[in-house]
Amino acid sequence: MVSGINHGPNMGNDTSYSGTVAAAVEGTFLGIPSVAVSLATWNPADFEPAGQVAHELVKTFLHHGIRPGMCISVNIPPIGREAMKGIRVTRLGKRVFRDVIVEKTDPRGKLYYWIGGEDPTWEPDELSDFNAVSEGYVSVTPLLLELTDYKAIVEMETWGLKLAGTA
Repeated sequence: MVSGINHGPNMGNDTSYSGTVAAAVEGTFLGIPSVAVSLATWNPADFEPAGQVAHELVKTFLHHGIRPGMCISVNIPPIGREAMKGIRVTRLGKRVFRDVIVEKTDPRGKLYYWIGGEDPTWEPDELSDFNAVSEGYVSVTPLLLELTDYKAIVEMETWGLKLAGTA
């Protein structure tokens, strides 16, 4: 199943909020090999190069197979096909938000808070999806749907967790 091509990047932490990725996750839950494809811009853009890249990649994914429990997130830079430098297999990057909270007073004398700030950036990481796209590469990120932290299970089992009044 292919979800997308959507308008706007689905990289790093934003992947958790992406409807495009969520559709691919649902396909994966149903046992269907699934790919989410995003054109990594909010600006008006030509979708044709991204469509060509998506078609090529999906054929490759079908040839090699997508493991059960994994879906693939693809982010394509908003540039012409000839300007793309290639493909990088990446990991999710980490967003950096520089928000500012400003206390103001409305015309009735009530306090309110305006939240704003700079556009988000990302932590420097040569292996990240953000870095790949910003350098003109198509980012291919394999995502596992198993979110359980198995090391934490082992650690937490030693905590003696119990409800009050139970053995």
